[in-house]
Amino acid sequence: MIIYRFISWLVFVISVPFLFLKFKGRERKERFGKTKHRFEKCVWIHAASVGEVNAVKTLINELLNKYNHTDFLLSTMTKTGQETAKSVSPKLTTVFLPFDVGFIMKRLFKSINPTLIILVETEFWPNMLRIAKKRKIPVVIVNGRISDRSFPKYKNLRIFWKPVWKAVNAVNAQSEKDAQKFKTLKFNDVVNAHNLKFCIDQPRYDKNKLRKELGYSKTDFVLVWGSSRPKEEKLLLKILPELKKTIPKLKVIIVPRHLHRNPELKELLKNHDYKLYSELKDVPEILLVNEMGILNTFYALADLAIVGGSFFNYGGHNPLEPAFYGTPMIIGNYYTSCRDSVDRLLENNGIIVSNKDILNDDILKLYGEMTKTKQMGMNAKHTLENNADSLKMHLERLEKYIK
Repeated sequence: MIIYRFISWLVFVISVPFLFLKFKGRERKERFGKTKHRFEKCVWIHAASVGEVNAVKTLINELLNKYNHTDFLLSTMTKTGQETAKSVSPKLTTVFLPFDVGFIMKRLFKSINPTLIILVETEFWPNMLRIAKKRKIPVVIVNGRISDRSFPKYKNLRIFWKPVWKAVNAVNAQSEKDAQKFKTLKFNDVVNAHNLKFCIDQPRYDKNKLRKELGYSKTDFVLVWGSSRPKEEKLLLKILPELKKTIPKLKVIIVPRHLHRNPELKELLKNHDYKLYSELKDVPEILLVNEMGILNTFYALADLAIVGGSFFNYGGHNPLEPAFYGTPMIIGNYYTSCRDSVDRLLENNGIIVSNKDILNDDILKLYGEMTKTKQMGMNAKHTLENNADSLKMHLERLEKYIK
C-alpha cells in the first residue's frame, strides 16, 4: 500500500501539466478533489461509467425515496457516465471521481463527509478505500462482479490487494459465480444478491391496442431495428428483398441511435416506401422514427426486435428493453458493452446471437417457427422476473449501513 501511495503521487506530479490541459472547468476542479458541494454527512455512490450507472438507477431511486432526508452523491469516471448520472434524479448530486492520490481524495472526503460508500460492480481505488478504513466509513459493493479475465490477476496479487479489500464490509454479488470469486479472494460478508441490471421498470403497454393506434394490423409481421448504427440500415435494406419473399406482410421500423443521422437515412431510404414517424398517417413498408425516447413503444409492439449497434463494432445496446416486453430478439456478434445481459439471456434461451452474414437466415427461421419464437420472448421476460428479488435483497443489505 505504501508503494502504491508513493507511485500514485509520483505519477500525478509528473502528469500535472498534461492533466491541466486535458481537463477544463468544473471537471478539472473535481478531478483535483475540489467540489462546491458540502454535506454534514452523505451516502457516496461510485459507478465508473454509463453501464454501471444504468445498472443501479433503480436502486438509487429507491434509496432516494426511502431515505429522503439523506444526501446522496454519485461519482463517475467518464463524461458519458456523468451525463447519465445527471439524468437519474434531480435529488441526486453528481461529481467526477477525483484522482486516486491521497491528498486529493482527502479533499473530497472532507467536503462531503460520507457515512457510507457504495461501490458499483468492481471499483477498487486503494487510496479511497484506505481513507475510508482509517475513518471507519463502511464500504459496500453492489452488483459486484469480477470478470474471468481479471480474477487470476487479483488472485496472483492478493498480497497487494488484501489490505485494500479489508476496507470492504460487504459484497452483494450479481451471480453465484461472482460470489464464489469474491469468497475465494477472502472478501467479507459475500452473498449472491442477483443482478440489478435486470430490475428495470419501463412503461407498460397493451400490444394490440398500441398496434391499432399506430395503424398496424394483427397480421402484420413487425420487425423493429432498435438503436441502429451506421452500416446497419444498409445491411437491413440488403436483405429486405429476400425477407419480403417469405414474409408478405412484413413491416419494418427503424429507430436510429442518433437523430442527427436522419438526413443520411432519408437519403438512404429515398427509393423505398418509407415515412417519418412524425408524419405517420398510413403505415408504410418502412417507418423511420425521428423522435427520441420512444424506442420502448416500438419494442412493445414488435413481433421481432433487432438490437442494434451489434452487427458492426459498436459494442451493442441494451437487450433487456425488448426482454421486458417478452419480445423475441436477435443481437449481432458485437455485444461487449452488454455481455453480461446477453450471456444470461443465452443461458435461458431468450435471445439469438447472429451476424451480418446469417441475419437473413435467422430472421426467416424465427418467422417460420413462431411458436418457438414467442417462447423465446417469454424466456427473455422470465430472465428479468427471475432476478426481480435483486432490488429487495440489495436494499435489505444496505439498510443497516444507512443511518
